Amino acid sequence: MSDVVTSQPDVGRRRALSVFGQGVIVVNQLSALIGVALGAVLSYLVGMLNERTRWRREQGARWDGLLLQAYSDYGQAIKECVVAYQRLAAHQGMTEDPTPIEPTDDALDQAAKAEARRAAMTEPLRLLADPATAAAVRKLNEAVWHLEWMARGRLTGEAATWDHAYSTYRAARQSFYDKARASLQVPGGAIAEHTSWPPSWRASA
Repeated sequence: MSDVVTSQPDVGRRRALSVFGQGVIVVNQLSALIGVALGAVLSYLVGMLNERTRWRREQGARWDGLLLQAYSDYGQAIKECVVAYQRLAAHQGMTEDPTPIEPTDDALDQAAKAEARRAAMTEPLRLLADPATAAAVRKLNEAVWHLEWMARGRLTGEAATWDHAYSTYRAARQSFYDKARASLQVPGGAIAEHTSWPPSWRASA
């Protein structure tokens, strides 16, 4: 009779230990599941952040490529305008050019086409350029228009007037390229040009 009585606490302890053990197992399983879930969530978040970073990097490179092309096209259009205007101005004696041209209908039409291309190449910059570069574009356009009006005879001019306008154009062009390089974060500097205009050799020619 005493053996039966004394064994009851042992049975209770074994049951308690069994329940505790099962509880530990459940807790361990839950911890493992929570760990797996957290790992999956963290992995997803890291992957999403990496994907977003890669997308932004690709988009940035794409926009930089478009901006570089827009800057290049605009610079070439500006050059075409100035070459046409300088040839016309040379015929009037305001400057010197190895290929002066008379202001015939054909010559004026070619100059007009160059101006139309400049205007067209300016439009993408209204969308893509940062404020500093956009301001430089406006000043460069104004400098080129000054040369155009003189070359077409809309403004009276002489050699000194043309040289001043051309120096203004060169400064505006340099400012544009400086701002464009800064916006693209291009290292290095621009190709050096004559520090003054007209060049020293022209006076002795």
